[in-house]
Amino acid sequence: MSQAILSHERVYKPEVIIWIISASMFICFALTLVLAVFDDRTIDGVVSVWAKPLKFEISLAIHAATLALVMAALNPSVRVGKIMTVLSVAFLAACIVEMSYIIAQAARGEHSHFNVSTPFNRFMWSVMAIAAVVIVGAAGVIGTVMIFGSKDGLAPALKWAIVSGLVGGTLLTIYTAFSIGANNSPYVGGVPTNRGERMLLTGWSLIAGDIRVSHFLATHMIQVLPVVGLAISRVAPGRNGLIIVLVFALAWSTFTIMEYGRALGGNSSTLAISIGL
Repeated sequence: MSQAILSHERVYKPEVIIWIISASMFICFALTLVLAVFDDRTIDGVVSVWAKPLKFEISLAIHAATLALVMAALNPSVRVGKIMTVLSVAFLAACIVEMSYIIAQAARGEHSHFNVSTPFNRFMWSVMAIAAVVIVGAAGVIGTVMIFGSKDGLAPALKWAIVSGLVGGTLLTIYTAFSIGANNSPYVGGVPTNRGERMLLTGWSLIAGDIRVSHFLATHMIQVLPVVGLAISRVAPGRNGLIIVLVFALAWSTFTIMEYGRALGGNSSTLAISIGL
């Protein structure tokens, strides 16, 4: 497919910057995993002090790789233009700020999120919120630019999968994130106090509402939709493929909103209960 995201054509500077971020996060993840094996300290006696950095490192590595890949579906003049250049530099700065603080707090054995115990921690909590908006918002910007700046001949199913995934995922991610911030906790109706009351891999609550489930679905809509669009564009490149992509995007968004509503009502996630890990 000539318009495929992965190609052998030139990779421009903005994409290089974002690829470097992705590679750096994968390396940090590997190093942090080693630390987690040898450092048995925990936060609140429940999870490893390195659990938060690990989750953010792998998530950010995948997020950055997604952005770099979909940027390759933009028109070359757009890929090298001012918008993508400024976006990549802002994305880099936000990632450095966000991950430096998360890793530093983990090394100190303290919370990075919802930690307002000192003036400095309160300040950094606000700074992290701004950095997070930049990190997630970068996807929304790319998705919006894609509407008018995509490559000539890009399959409609792929184009609108990228647009709906990046723009829709960004809006839902920011909305759920601010709900968590306003609540000063991801939990509604009860806080899990032991490992049996939360999922092993994610830490999601199994006993009450947990807004992080909908936040997770919203964030990963950014990655899932472009992959679905790429697959659909290969087997149904025309109007039928576009319809399938839009229906899938609507279904994913609806499920995310349903999980968000369950969490606000203090009910445990159907996704968390069904997986149970």
